[in-house]
Amino acid sequence: MAEPLYVRMEDTHRLKIWTRLSLINLLIVSVLGVLLRYKGAFYFPAVDYKYLLNAHSHFAFSGWVTTALFVALTYVLVRSGVPLSHAYRYQFRLNQLASFGMLVSFMIQGYGPISIFFSALSVIFSYWFSIRYWLDIRKSRMPPPVTAAIRLALVFLVLSTAGPFLLAYSTSHGVRSTSFYYNSIYLYLHFQYNGWFSFGVLALLFWTLFAGSFPINKRLAVWTIGLMGAACVPAYCLSLLWTAPPLWIRVTAGTAALVQLSALLLLVSLLWKAFVAWRGRPSRLAVILWGLSFSALALKIVLQALSVIPTLGRFAFSFRPVIIAYLHLVLLAFVTFFLIGFFSAENMLDIRGPIKRAGLAAFITGVFANECILLLQSLMATRGIAWMSAPYFLFAAALCMFAGLLPLTTGRIK
Repeated sequence: MAEPLYVRMEDTHRLKIWTRLSLINLLIVSVLGVLLRYKGAFYFPAVDYKYLLNAHSHFAFSGWVTTALFVALTYVLVRSGVPLSHAYRYQFRLNQLASFGMLVSFMIQGYGPISIFFSALSVIFSYWFSIRYWLDIRKSRMPPPVTAAIRLALVFLVLSTAGPFLLAYSTSHGVRSTSFYYNSIYLYLHFQYNGWFSFGVLALLFWTLFAGSFPINKRLAVWTIGLMGAACVPAYCLSLLWTAPPLWIRVTAGTAALVQLSALLLLVSLLWKAFVAWRGRPSRLAVILWGLSFSALALKIVLQALSVIPTLGRFAFSFRPVIIAYLHLVLLAFVTFFLIGFFSAENMLDIRGPIKRAGLAAFITGVFANECILLLQSLMATRGIAWMSAPYFLFAAALCMFAGLLPLTTGRIK
């Protein structure tokens, strides 16, 4: 991939500031997670659990992941020869306004007029950013696989907004169907997790590989992205299996799962060649984080395929810890690990020094501890055993993640 002749210093400086702010947002997400786990383990009547949960989830999506992907994709656009326009500066501010507005309003009133207003601002940001980036990408010098992945990410970002609209429709028209309510939520989650998040990360991954002149077959890379994109929409049927759906939904879900597994095998073959060529190069920390991230992606796709089996599907949807573990697997192990590695590899984030390295290790440990505890809690529940100490261990894991992020952000605040 040809490098641009000139990148404005002002653009680079601004993007670094945005990176620091997005990492501070991740720290805020971890604080909310600690409060949630504390309330689950101890007595804390001052905070409404449902309100806090809504604030935590919305800010994690908008304040951290969407902000970080926005910064990373804008950085890729600048590095590909497109100057940072004022539109992206206004978009960043709009996204932060919507994110912090949802953070405060959801904690105070839950779903209400104010929180819905800031949620609408977040939707406006999604549309504005998607349209502007779609137009600007035509001016860039990105390879076809990167362009394809970014376009799919933007499409799925827009599609995910159908979930909140369906929820609003059910509320305004008095729809009392539990299936309709949860399937609307799953629609939003699916196109965020498996669409916007996943294809945003894949775009950054392929851009890094092409920018580093790694031996990547462009045609095979486009096929990989194409297969994953073709499977994403029908893969929503995997989220409908809990409703005992008709046969055609099960067949569609199974077919989508097989296509995703095929795309995963293609991705493995591509990344293996890149990994062999990467040995001896710098950014060892990024390679470790990306290895963990890719392992989480592979596990996510395999788990989705296994959910087609009725017994395993009932297990996945019947126990709340399983759902929470899956969501954190994608949000933290897959997306967050990759983004931290990306910002570090591009010198947008400084993780040098023993204290910061120890903090990163603590954060990784907390993520894996959280996954293991939730899985063990679910397995014990299948045998009718209530693990009374689980909330305390989950609180300890949340503290570990917060303590790990703290040294990564204190230098940023200064």
